[in-house]
Amino acid sequence: MTESTRNFISAAAFLISLFAFASGCTKTASTVPTSSVTYLSLINEAAYTAPVSVLLNDTIASVSGGIAAGSYSSKYGTIRPGNYDVKFEIASTDSLVSEIPAAVYDTLNFYTLILYNTPGGTSVNAARIWDDFSTISTTQANYRFFNLCPDYPNVDLYLNTTQMQSNRTTADNVGNTQLNGFQPVTAGTYSITAKVSGRDSVIATTPDMDFAPGNAYTIFLGGVKNSTSYPLKINVLSAAY
Repeated sequence: MTESTRNFISAAAFLISLFAFASGCTKTASTVPTSSVTYLSLINEAAYTAPVSVLLNDTIASVSGGIAAGSYSSKYGTIRPGNYDVKFEIASTDSLVSEIPAAVYDTLNFYTLILYNTPGGTSVNAARIWDDFSTISTTQANYRFFNLCPDYPNVDLYLNTTQMQSNRTTADNVGNTQLNGFQPVTAGTYSITAKVSGRDSVIATTPDMDFAPGNAYTIFLGGVKNSTSYPLKINVLSAAY
């Protein structure tokens, strides 16, 4: 899968009439959107699941053929504020794999929808994450980490050689919402590595990622063990809309 396929948020590739796009803008602590819209993004790391269609209030809001595992938004799209029930179905069928119950999507709020497999299995879960940028640092970079890999349910996160987080379990941020908050870190260039928890066994690494002051970054681990088509990978998303 190409990087352009993974970064599927575009006018032609993910959101149709229900979604429009603001001009590209990096999300920083000093950036305040002015339109009456809700900002929405999606991460599909349901590694053992066929491509899915996304339905908002039973209206399909995804490209024909569905959204494959490993796909994610490169920036936030916009929807009208309102109450939405979100369903994920196997593409081109009405086979429901997961659902996020109806909830309010507030004006000028940011949300990330995540789809993932449960640890060590193929069951599919979905969750809505509220992305709170109100407290991010303007002088340091800001990051958070999601372990969305079902094959590695216990992970330690390293920035360069420093362990930043330990024993992060698959989708633990769903049950512990404090893990969805952004943590300050000195701005700079980092090699980001996920290791098996408590061991010096590298799962995936990505070198030379630049973290700028005031910006917010979501780091997440996804992929399938021993796969060439969907390899284990650390992704880094700079919040933008």
